[in-house]
Amino acid sequence: MSPRSPVFAAGSRRAAVPRRLTGTIARQPGRWRSWFAGATVVVLATLIAACGRDDTRAPAGSTLTVLAGSELRDIEPMLADLRKATGVELKMTYAGTLDAVEQLQGGATFDVTWLASGRYAQLVPEVRKRIVASERTMTSPVVLGLKASKARALGWTDASVVTWNDIAQAAASDRLTFGMTNPASSNTGFSALLGLASALSDKGDALEAADIDAKRLAAFFRGQKLTAGSSGWLNDAFVADQGRIDGVINYASTLIALNRGGVLKEPLVLIYPKEGIVTADYPIMLLDADKRALYDRVLAHVRAPAFQRAIAVQTFRKPINPDVTEGRDLYPATLVEIAFPRSLEVIDAILLAFANELRLPADATFVLDTSGSMAGDRLTQLRTAMSTLVAGDGSLTGRFATFRGRERISVIEFSDRPRKARVLELGAATERNAALLQPLQDALNKMSAAGGTAIYTALRQAYIEALERRRGDQRERYYSIVLMTDGDNRDGIGFDEFARWYRTLDQRSRDIRVFAVLFGDANQAELTKLAELTGGRIFDGRKADSLARVFKDIRSYQ
Repeated sequence: MSPRSPVFAAGSRRAAVPRRLTGTIARQPGRWRSWFAGATVVVLATLIAACGRDDTRAPAGSTLTVLAGSELRDIEPMLADLRKATGVELKMTYAGTLDAVEQLQGGATFDVTWLASGRYAQLVPEVRKRIVASERTMTSPVVLGLKASKARALGWTDASVVTWNDIAQAAASDRLTFGMTNPASSNTGFSALLGLASALSDKGDALEAADIDAKRLAAFFRGQKLTAGSSGWLNDAFVADQGRIDGVINYASTLIALNRGGVLKEPLVLIYPKEGIVTADYPIMLLDADKRALYDRVLAHVRAPAFQRAIAVQTFRKPINPDVTEGRDLYPATLVEIAFPRSLEVIDAILLAFANELRLPADATFVLDTSGSMAGDRLTQLRTAMSTLVAGDGSLTGRFATFRGRERISVIEFSDRPRKARVLELGAATERNAALLQPLQDALNKMSAAGGTAIYTALRQAYIEALERRRGDQRERYYSIVLMTDGDNRDGIGFDEFARWYRTLDQRSRDIRVFAVLFGDANQAELTKLAELTGGRIFDGRKADSLARVFKDIRSYQ
């Protein structure tokens, strides 16, 4: 947004006084002396005040490093004006909620953090003690956006009376399908899970582990047909697949943006379940006490009317400043807020129950490049990444990235041809699953690198075998394929032949997405086309601090 934009005009007072004085003098030169004689004191006072405001600006080059929620990429256009108005540059690093908390717990050095919600961070002792100050900046509740035709079919003509129980019953009876982010990685997914779990438990105050109604929750997740690790990608995937899925659970602000973006075949009805919702309030939390003055300056600007209007107009979030009226008509006048759990133990119980008991079980195929170019450090990184999924790594994100109860796992190594797949199916018992996974860990330890690179022959085999498993499956599953390669395709079929074969599949068979990991000298352009073809996503293992982190991120999409 331009600094001349009307949205920012009210915030430009520091420069306004000198311009008005200059204009007056230019237009009325004959009156200058008399005007000056009669207004010397007023002018001096005004100039002193203006100079005073200049003196309080931050020195040029002042910077705050910010660990921000990935949802906040949409405020990037406003940061240039913030820098001009305050003298402070915000250097943003984006992460999912759980990943951000894990970084802070591990001692990552940021001046401030700006997440969708600070509630989880406040429950982690190592993080809580680092928080010097915390102030809300805007709000957006997590709600269900439902296609208007589906709302009518369900009889939900008055969205204000729909409850979480109504939504759960519709999903359990196969009358409602939806997309939702993974609660272990994204605030929207966790907020929805918390609201649903609280409502189904009939609990009036903060949820406890014993209150979780696993049977009713599991019935609800029969309707989930799309998962994701971020709210932004979830929206994009829903738009691409809106003919098959009835609705999406996300921030109200992003759903409003979808309705106004011209990308939907029909509008979404926003449903704020009557029992209550969880609202993101985007707190800016100060971590470095020595940066308090810069923090206060930025916070004052963000909470001032000009920036709050920009928030409402550009992102459709609800402003926190009571003097700003823009955007308030987009939301109900009153909302019931679900109480947040009081301990990490309760949150862990909810997340672990979701992963191992509640959600649709997954069928996850890993197609792994073990060609000659993977020898050495690359193969070591791959082995570590897969081992992290087998046994975890002791981190917050690692606990929820491991292979889950009831999950079926297929691993296909390939070089100049694909090897026979290793397939194992996990049950509900944790100890038994550990025993089932041990042969896979043994095989990972013995992996070796040699030969050429037949990417698309291996990928086609992965699809064929996954489709065969689905045809013979007695239960519904969420299917996905992860492809990791460090080079160009040099053997077997090429991308074009694979794409022609893929397009011969029926529509349902094409709902298995490929999540490709760029590594080493992989062909980015070709893998991008692959992700677009299958509705998947690319993860860049070349820029991450480890391949293990990339594999943990991918688990949010499986």
